[in-house]
Amino acid sequence: MFSSPFTFGRRELKLSEAKYAFLGIPYDSSESYRAGSRFAPNAVRESSREIEDYDFLEDFDLLDIKLCDLGDVDVSFGNFSETLMRVKDCVREILKNMAIPVCVGGEHTISYCVLSAYEKKPFFLAFDAHLDFRREYLNEKFSHACSVRRVGELIGYENILVVGVRSADKEELKDAKKLGLKFIDFKSCDDKLHEKIVKIVKGKEVYLSLDMDVFDPKEARGVCNPEPPGISYSQFVDCLGFLRHTKLVGFDLVEVAPPYDSYTQILAAKLIFKVLLKNEVR
Repeated sequence: MFSSPFTFGRRELKLSEAKYAFLGIPYDSSESYRAGSRFAPNAVRESSREIEDYDFLEDFDLLDIKLCDLGDVDVSFGNFSETLMRVKDCVREILKNMAIPVCVGGEHTISYCVLSAYEKKPFFLAFDAHLDFRREYLNEKFSHACSVRRVGELIGYENILVVGVRSADKEELKDAKKLGLKFIDFKSCDDKLHEKIVKIVKGKEVYLSLDMDVFDPKEARGVCNPEPPGISYSQFVDCLGFLRHTKLVGFDLVEVAPPYDSYTQILAAKLIFKVLLKNEVR
């Protein structure tokens, strides 16, 4: 039969056979600027199907990654509580099968939903242009602008590192410093960035969250809240060496907005493969 499955990387493994489980979470109900990240999971899937299975630069066959695609969570738009329950249920099934969730949003609030499913809460390492530490935004606690704040309430502020920050208001920055949130601002993202990250996360179980707006908008135009300047693709990939010093227990990629660009979802698919292969080559 001349057909292929519409799955990430054309993978056909079952959850019981996989080390990693791709899960789309197309929830974008709190987006305050450019909406459309609900379309990202399928856009990223489509892009992944055209990425070569052999990574020439890494000398690695991506087919060696045991990955399954569980489809998308049937989210309840406008109802965060119901969406939270549904995401937790799906992620718990992944964890019960000893697989690593690879979740694609959707907006950054999905990180809170996914982490809620973990009995033992991991360290949260986020790459993000924004601090996302507001107490609430537009009278909404579960807003993308409050995502790190809510995660901190769940796992402890001391168990968070945000990398690439270049946007915040004075109140949230003041609160972040007061509560002990660790962050590396963009101007500190120099050639020692990898070492700075390792110093903080070494020996920890880590949940990695990649907000695509951390990249320079010249490299990732199709995001919900672009914020120039930003880190580069190569700089991020170089940072992934931290995975040799940690245990990756979860990963999400968020805030891709396909209506605004046709390349960012390709970059997102490539980065998912990069994270997984770097986790394999330790």
